[in-house]
Amino acid sequence: MSAAPNRPNGARGRARWINLGSFAALFVLWLLITVPIVGDQPLVAPLFLPSPMSVWNTFWQLMQNGYQGKTLAHHLGISLFRFGVAFGLTVLVAVPLGLWMGMNETVKALLDPPIEITRPMPKLALLPLLIIWFGIGEVSKIVIIVLALFPILSISAMQAVRAVGRRKVQAAMALGASRAMIFRRVIFPASLPGIFTGIRVSIGLGVTMLVGAEMIATNAGIAYMAMSASDFLLTNVVIVGALIMAILGYLLDLLARALENKVVHWGGKEG
Repeated sequence: MSAAPNRPNGARGRARWINLGSFAALFVLWLLITVPIVGDQPLVAPLFLPSPMSVWNTFWQLMQNGYQGKTLAHHLGISLFRFGVAFGLTVLVAVPLGLWMGMNETVKALLDPPIEITRPMPKLALLPLLIIWFGIGEVSKIVIIVLALFPILSISAMQAVRAVGRRKVQAAMALGASRAMIFRRVIFPASLPGIFTGIRVSIGLGVTMLVGAEMIATNAGIAYMAMSASDFLLTNVVIVGALIMAILGYLLDLLARALENKVVHWGGKEG
């Protein structure tokens, strides 16, 4: 009887070791194909994939000297600003709108078709139009990220509301709860797991869309740094930029998970 409570902790511990093992396996594979083991040449030429040591040295040089006259922290800060503003605006608008669509059939019938039509549209194809509308400043860069994230967050919030069990709502109504109380005490809490799922998916897509955003006339940003370096075949800098964006997305996802565990502490524990 006493061993049962320890199982979740044991499972989490094994998952952490598996996670570390997967990262270690990828790192070892990277070493094997980029470091000469037999002979003078590695399996993959440094132009195509430099070794981990070479990438680390490049990262350290960028930390000290920056890239094209700007520090690495400046490039990262610009990218974080663009992502943060776009992501925050999208959450503030798309999630309430999705909740409203989930609760009101008229609103859903009105807004769902345009959202569904624009969802599969390649957002990078809209870049020329966004530049015409908003210019080459930060607005067009933020808007393209918003356009990519908005359908995901609004649809996930809508579906989360529609997945709430009717029995819960009916029980609250039978107890005399008002519509506002039903939303606040029943519908919104029950929708939070689905909303956080949409948020986590949007984080990955938002970091990816930074590449598209920083294709618009700019001279700063991690994605800009990587794309600019690719023009000069600076593979080390490209990989440093790609790894920074990957780590950024992973850390933001961990932050979203931690927030979800804090806010939705009951998630998955019902029934």
